[in-house]
Amino acid sequence: MTQQEQIFGKEAWDKAIQSFGKSYIFSQRTVFYNNWIRFLTILGIIVPVFIGATASGYGIDSDILKWTINISIPLTILQLVISVFSIVNRWSENFSYSIEATNDYANLSEEFKKLGKNPPSDLKLLEHKIDILNTKYNLRNDQDSKFQIKELERRKGMRYALREFQRTCIGCKEVPLSLDSTDCEVCGNYEKSLINKLLFNG
Repeated sequence: MTQQEQIFGKEAWDKAIQSFGKSYIFSQRTVFYNNWIRFLTILGIIVPVFIGATASGYGIDSDILKWTINISIPLTILQLVISVFSIVNRWSENFSYSIEATNDYANLSEEFKKLGKNPPSDLKLLEHKIDILNTKYNLRNDQDSKFQIKELERRKGMRYALREFQRTCIGCKEVPLSLDSTDCEVCGNYEKSLINKLLFNG
């Protein structure tokens, strides 16, 4: 294998790892936004249905209905607060983009991986394929700027990708065996507080 082929091969594997890590990052975002959007949808349906069913079953003047309304008021306020928070933080938009980015990066990772494993013998063809994939990667990467990836997410995505590809981290000089956070500033140090886990992605 020539030096140029080795360079292209290394680039293909590096991009396969990076793409895999980013696919994981956006898949985690997809789960986060999907859970909250489903929660808001369920809350928006169950409260009025519960009140309506109680009124229908016990009558509009019953004490049970009054208790039901009293219980429903804080739930309605909670739904309103979370809904405003979701609009301000563009949860629906982020959810749609995360699904798209997860699939694109997963496909890119697989294509780079195949190229790294079985590069064409023709150097010009290899260079051409690398250029095409790099163009796709850069286009997707440019779109990510609208949905900023946090440093914490990058480290976790890196650890996930290094574990999948069984590669050594340049920071801690270890091959990750789990997703447990470590003190490494390259593939660790991504633990979050409970509030951050519940309300914020990344």
